Formats: sequence, structure tokens, C-alpha cells
Amino acid sequence: MAAEAGKQIIKEPYNPTDPEVKFDPEFKTKVILKEFDDADKTSSNATYNSLKDDAINIPIVRLNNITLNDAQIDQVIIYYNSFFPTVHLSIKDTENVIKICDTPGFDNEINVVITCQINGYYKKISLLFYITDFNIYDEYIAYDGVFKLQSLNTHVMKQIGNGKLNTYNMLSEIAKENKLGFAATKKCEEIKDEQYRLICSKTYIDYIKEQLSSSGLDEESIFDAWIDIFGYIVMVNVYYVFNEKIEPEQLTIYTIYGGENTVNDENMEPKAIQAQRTLTNNLTDTVNTNLHFKVFENIINNNQIYNNGSLNTNWYMTSPCEENKLEQEQLQIIENSVDGVNYSKEYEFGKTQFLGIEFSETPTLFKKKINQRYFEKLRAKRLKIELERHNLGLERGTLINIIFKEYNSSVIKTFDNNNDMEESIEGKINIYLSGMYYIDSMEFEYVTEDHKIKQYLYVIKKSMDNKPLNKSENPVLEQKS
Repeated sequence: MAAEAGKQIIKEPYNPTDPEVKFDPEFKTKVILKEFDDADKTSSNATYNSLKDDAINIPIVRLNNITLNDAQIDQVIIYYNSFFPTVHLSIKDTENVIKICDTPGFDNEINVVITCQINGYYKKISLLFYITDFNIYDEYIAYDGVFKLQSLNTHVMKQIGNGKLNTYNMLSEIAKENKLGFAATKKCEEIKDEQYRLICSKTYIDYIKEQLSSSGLDEESIFDAWIDIFGYIVMVNVYYVFNEKIEPEQLTIYTIYGGENTVNDENMEPKAIQAQRTLTNNLTDTVNTNLHFKVFENIINNNQIYNNGSLNTNWYMTSPCEENKLEQEQLQIIENSVDGVNYSKEYEFGKTQFLGIEFSETPTLFKKKINQRYFEKLRAKRLKIELERHNLGLERGTLINIIFKEYNSSVIKTFDNNNDMEESIEGKINIYLSGMYYIDSMEFEYVTEDHKIKQYLYVIKKSMDNKPLNKSENPVLEQKS
């Protein structure tokens, strides 16, 4: 079945590699009460309308016992790149009210709420954080906090579930015990990496991280998991998502058309339409949606590849006190690019390591190394994309299409083997960057001067990464003396 939405064809089954919700969270979220004024107010930087702006352009922030107004907020950043969300909050306390009346004690919290213009299509962010750091800089105060749920940070000594559990059932049980929701992709529940899950004087957070490091059975079951911004433990078989065949038309989303999040906007009323989950920086696209971006950058991190080597020889002992076997396994990191595959010998350097003695019935030492190296390779090259409007329908652990248009004539000339090209406002699709990407992490940022919530995506290309300039197609000529 195919349908047309916003001049784009979408095709079933929709979003087959997305995590599927198994059950919803049951913990209670706090309600923030904020005084409503239907009259426009003028702040130092713009006109403020509480109906249009609160939680949409401006996050609602409650700091302990005070709901902050826009003039008090300097900066809010939600980091969504580790096992749980964290926050950085900077406020302006010109009157010294917070310094004197409401400095954080042991019982403290920051509550942040972000939503979109239309209800019913996206979940809203309503996150509670525990303040871990507090610093005063003249009239400014800076706070750092971590996701707050006491049961996750309490030391536990128990067996999780009855009998042996695989990773999927372990995470499901922990989610239920902590009243969190649970979601998982395909190829998670059926992986039989069962073992007794004994947690000894550790927090659930530390225990989950430890178990994930050696989870799965082989290189085709590489798991990642985290607590998302909506209160779910999300489990992803990353290998499956990256290797499953999927057509671009199968990736869909409800995108918001019109009603751009600007103050005193007079555009058409916003509406939600199901369309392809495709980001673009096309300057000639006049359709006003929340799937546009202008700014992006490459993030390259080869430190782990350099420090740990691209070819690892791993030794470990099995059958201790019986056969005392010494096993050897090798792992090689090869970049997903034409040059990376064809010239792997040129960046290959080996390192040897003794991993230890394998006492577990389910081998974990070498599996831990497989998981570690897989993510080091995956995250060595990422793109950071700044959306023009924040989009709560884009979720970590999912795939997205991205079409890059290039308007730089010098770059376009390089695409076309240095043939002269005429300037064109239409630009040219960058076939080397465009493709399907995996959303690895996110950030949400609000700065008072910008008067809007920025969203950053950190994405990894799903297919072979290539460049217009490479050794395979453009060999380097040797200089003759």
C-alpha cells in the first residue's frame, strides 16, 4: 500500500526498525502551575505571549519552589547522549531572590517541560532532574542535574526475575519495578543470552550499564539501552537497525506544517500531516515544516581507534581448574567507506591483550570486547545537525532520511570532476552525504536571546560512507625528482 502525503510517497510497513512500546510508564509526573496572562508582554528581547510561547518557544522550568519566567532563564540545555538525560541550567538572579531564599539542599529538583503546538501527535517532555552541582557567578547561578528517580539510584541486592533472564527480559523487569515504560526493537526479545541476573550492592543504573557491556551472543546482537526523555527504558539491537533492508519511503512521521514557532506569527494555523521522515536543507523548499535544517558539522573522533588499535588479538582462558584452555580471537576495525575498505592495511596496526579468565557459562569477556569496538567504530564519525524548529517526533534509536543540498559552487565543481558549473539557486544534491542515518543522541537548548528551543541531532550514516575525493577514484600522483 502506498499513500501520498505532502507530495511524498510513504509505504507500509511504516518504521519497521523503530523501538516498539511494550508498556507505558506508571510513575507520576509533577504538574507545574504557571500564572497565565493572555495579554502580550514585552521582555528585553521580544514580545512574549504565554499562549504561543510557554513550553513551545520557551521551556517551562520550575527550580525547586519557583517557576522561572523568561527574564530569569539564561540558558537551558538537556543532554540526551548517555544512559539517562542530564540538564544544565543557568539563571539570572538580579534581585538575589533565589540566592537568599531558595538555594538547593539535599531535597532539590529541576522540572523542565517542552511540548509542540499541536497536542496528540508527539509526547511532551516533562523531565525531573536532581541537582548535583551549583555555582554562583555574580548575578548568574549555574546548576547541573541528572534524571531524578530515587529507586534507580538506590543500592540493591537481589535476583532480578525468576530463573535465568535474557537482556530483554532483564530490562523489562527493571522497568516494571521502577514504574518506567519499556520499548524495544525487533531482534531483542528472541536473543537467548540468558543468565541469572544477580545485582549485588549496585544501583540499577550501574548494573544495567555493566550488563549491556557484555550483552548479546555475537556480532549480530549488539544492544544499546537508555532511559528516554519520555520515561521509557528503550532497548535497541543496533546491529539489526544498521543492517536491516528498509526503503526510504517506509520511514514516516507526523510533521507540523505551518504556524512556525515565531513570536506574533501570522502564518497559517499549524496542522500535522503524515509524511516521509526526511530532513532537508533545501533553501528553495517553501513548505514550512519542522523537518528543515541549515547548519550541520562533521564530528570526527579517531582517538579510540588509535589508542586501541584497528586490529586486536585477544587472549582469554576457559575451563579454569579443568582443561585451562587458552583461546585466541581477533577483531579488526574497517571503516565503512571506499577508502576504508580498499586501504585498510594502510591504517592497520595491531595490539594484543589478555582479557582474563572466563568463569561464566555464557562467554562474556570477548563479547564485551566485540561490543566496545563496535560502538567505537560506529561513533568515530558522526554529523551534528541543528534543526530550524524542534521536533519531538524524532526519537533516539531510530532511522531518518537526510537530503543535503549543496550551494557552494566550488564544492559542486568538485562533485562534477572540476567541470565548470553555472551558479544556481537550485543547488545540487550532495550524493555523498545524503542517505539514511541513525539518530545516536540529541540535545535541546534554549538561550533567552534566541527566543526559541534549538534541537541538535547526532546522527550516523547507515550505508557506506563515501567522499568525492578519495584514493580509489582519485589516485595520488607520485612526484618525480
